[in-house]
Order: sequence, then structure tokens, then C-alpha cells
Amino acid sequence: MRRAVRTAGALTVLAVAGTVLAGCSSSDEEGGATTYLVGAPIVQSGPGAFAGKPVAQGIELAVAEINDSDFLGDGSEIELEIVDTAGDPGKAIAAYRQLEADDASAVLCCTLGGEAGALSPLLRESTVPGVVTVSILDDLADPPYLFRPFEVPSAPGGMYDQFLDTVLPAGDFADAVMVVNDDNDAMVQDAAVYEAGLERNGVGLAKTIRVGTAETSFTGVATEIASIDPDVVVASTIGSSTANLAKALRSRGYDKPIVSNVGADSRAAYDASGGDLAGTIFPTPFSAAFTVNDEGAEFAAAYEEEYGEAPDMFAAQGYTAMWLVATAIRDAGSGDPAEVAEALAAVEEQVSVYGTLSYTDGQAEAEEPGQYLVWGADGSLTPWPA
Repeated sequence: MRRAVRTAGALTVLAVAGTVLAGCSSSDEEGGATTYLVGAPIVQSGPGAFAGKPVAQGIELAVAEINDSDFLGDGSEIELEIVDTAGDPGKAIAAYRQLEADDASAVLCCTLGGEAGALSPLLRESTVPGVVTVSILDDLADPPYLFRPFEVPSAPGGMYDQFLDTVLPAGDFADAVMVVNDDNDAMVQDAAVYEAGLERNGVGLAKTIRVGTAETSFTGVATEIASIDPDVVVASTIGSSTANLAKALRSRGYDKPIVSNVGADSRAAYDASGGDLAGTIFPTPFSAAFTVNDEGAEFAAAYEEEYGEAPDMFAAQGYTAMWLVATAIRDAGSGDPAEVAEALAAVEEQVSVYGTLSYTDGQAEAEEPGQYLVWGADGSLTPWPA
């Protein structure tokens, strides 16, 4: 597998091979070999685990390839420390502080919007650079200490706007009900984009229903929606909420489409819904079944061999974030966080599993457009329109 990364004034082609997980040790130097500590305070339990677990697996796979291929040279390796934040911003802050005290070279962070909102001010004032794995909050990237290696789908004219302007007119929907996780800043942000998209495409918004991310019972919500019987339900919710919403809606006989966001690109969410996410349409920057380049196909094959399942968008984002950090450590020739931050800021282009990324002020923009997929009753994903 080969990775190409363009930094200011140079193009580096990175050869990668191997998928076996390698062990790590504390940072030290022995005979020229150095171990670089990289921390990952990310969700591994609670409602956000549907995203955090594949993110962690994507990161682990990247670390395995980096270490097994001697990518860093001289036998040097990445030591990965994953800390379960359980979606708690306080735990995310505490984990970052500990990693900073442990002289981490970089941190992979920010699975959920709440964590990102809490950590971003800290990262901007600290010395250890952070690379965002999942959060789509606006304006997170801020070099030299905060970077995001994927496109923000809610950006004006971006993936969500394009998605809505394609799907809504084709569905000929007259009215909609929108469900929003109102305690998640990113979902509130997305809801504003989706509401504007509905209005722009002439779909009346009959009602907006707000629900917390920790809520597991959507009986009342589904009953209310079924009584309104809109042409489409719009879910600006995290994957676990979307799964619970779909399950409750289908049990009450609502069989019309659900239009959701990138959070619906989750096998765990589909399984949690008992198959009731069938008919849910969503955009995604990456699909293992419909890869856009050789890097994506090779990643999908390696991930499935290691974990026994196809990677989703979240796994791809964790994998890409870890490769960005490893490239910066290699380019810096040092694990010093300030030097790693400078190397991150110098990256201009990255060939990733979801296509070529170009960086402006630490924020990636994708050359390839996103894909629109729909869940099938058999658990398969097919391009929309099916």
C-alpha cells in the first residue's frame, strides 16, 4: 500500500505493508530506535461508541502498518494509548492533560461534538497538537495545534447541501418532521443546514422534535410522528439515536423514507435497529463497498481481514488521522510536539482512503464528491437511488 503526502515544497511517497498489530513501549531511545507516544482520548462506551469503536480500530490498523513497515525508520514505532472518554467532555480534558504530562507527540481526539467543544480551546492554548477523528463542528481546525483530515459535510455548498438538493426533489416530498439531538452541538449545527435544505427545496417542516443523545426510548417521538404522517423524517441525530428512532417508527407502521446524516453510516447502528434502518438514505465520504481509489480498496481489505467486518466511514477517519500524525512525526524527525505541529501545518495534500485531500489552514477538503447510500432490508448498502 502506498501513501502520497505533499508538504510545502516536497512530495513524499510512503510505502506501507502489513496489517498485524504491533506492541508498544514507553518513549525512549535504544540504538537509534525511538518510540513515539500518540494518545487517543475517544469514545469507547455509551451512545457514541457506534462511532468511537471503529475509529479506534482504524487507528490501530494504521499503527500496525506504520510499525510493521518501519515507516518511521530505524526501528522506531508508535505507542498508541487509547482512553475511553465515554462521551464525557470532562474525561476528554483529563485524558488530554495526562497525555500532555506524559510527553505525547500528538493526540487523536474529538469523536463527539461535546468533546470537541470542550477540547478545542485547550488544544489551542497547549503544546500537544490534536488531530480530529470525527467531530464535524464548524471552525475546529486551527494550526499549528488543531487539524482535521476530512471535509466538514455541513459547510456551505458542501456534502449535505448537495445531498439534500439531490434527494429531496427526487422524493417529491411535501412535508417533513425533523428529529434533532439538541444536546449535541454538531447535530444542532447540522439541523440548521437540513432545515434550510428543506425550505430551499419546497418541503414544509411540520415539526421539529428535540431529544437527548442518551435517550433510548423513542416511543413517544415515533407516536407523534406517526400521527403527523409526514412524507419523510429527517434525522439530525447521532447513529445510535437514528437507530432507536427508526426502530420505533417502523414498529408504529411508519414505512416512509428517513433522511439522515453521516452518522447513519454505521453497521453497529443498523444492527442495533434490528434492520429497521432499512430505507434510510444518507451521505458518506467513504464506503468500503464503493471505494474511489486503490488506497480505499486496500484499506477495506486489510480492515476486514483484521476485524472480520467491512470498515465504515468512522474507521476510515481514524485510519486517515493516524497516518497524518505518523507522516508529521516522520517529517519532523522528532517526537517533540512543537516540531510535530510544525510538520502537520506544512502538509498541503494527502492521498487518503476517501480520495485526495488538500489542506487549507489545517482543514481538509476532498477532491472526490461524497456518496449517497441507502440501507436495505437485508443489511446491504446500495447507491441511492437504488
